[in-house]
Amino acid sequence: MEHIESKIKEIESKLHIVIPKVYREFLLAGHEMEFDDGILYDIDTIAERYVTLEFAEYAPEFIPIGNDNGDYELVMKSGSNNTRFGFLEQGSIGTSEPARMMNFSKWYESGHRFSQEKNENVDWSAKVKVVLIKCPENKVKTIMKIRKALQLDTPAGELLAAVEHTPCVLTEQFSAIVAKRIIEQEQLEKWLEIRFG
Repeated sequence: MEHIESKIKEIESKLHIVIPKVYREFLLAGHEMEFDDGILYDIDTIAERYVTLEFAEYAPEFIPIGNDNGDYELVMKSGSNNTRFGFLEQGSIGTSEPARMMNFSKWYESGHRFSQEKNENVDWSAKVKVVLIKCPENKVKTIMKIRKALQLDTPAGELLAAVEHTPCVLTEQFSAIVAKRIIEQEQLEKWLEIRFG
């Protein structure tokens, strides 16, 4: 790990960037980084992509941390305390910012899906399913928070029984944009996701 730490410092100094603490800790922990739908970058690849995609010239405030095995880079703002990242089309580097920023740790822990986040052709007015994707650690407290946030009529006992069989649909009463806003405002991304169709 000392090797990785010294490599991070070397690259930060060379490229005049600061790897966010949350991603630095992720690199040092040695988590899995290659998946079917995308890849997260090690420190050498961050440096290589930063140079190749000309971040220094066009988007010096961002650093690339991954790719969706296609045209989208996962980017975080340079700086120790930044915790959020977003998807940015390679051709848009320097001309726009990610449409949506997500908490990196929560995204990784809740399944690190690369594909759904970049879909720009979403009908945000469509009704969606709000799905509980995993059983919360602090089950009772979290379920009560979810029940209140989603204005569910389902008895708390039924909800607590349902969480043992995730994923489970909690409601289909919201449009995508409303459901997304509730999930983000209440910081429920770790437990809930929206599904179309």
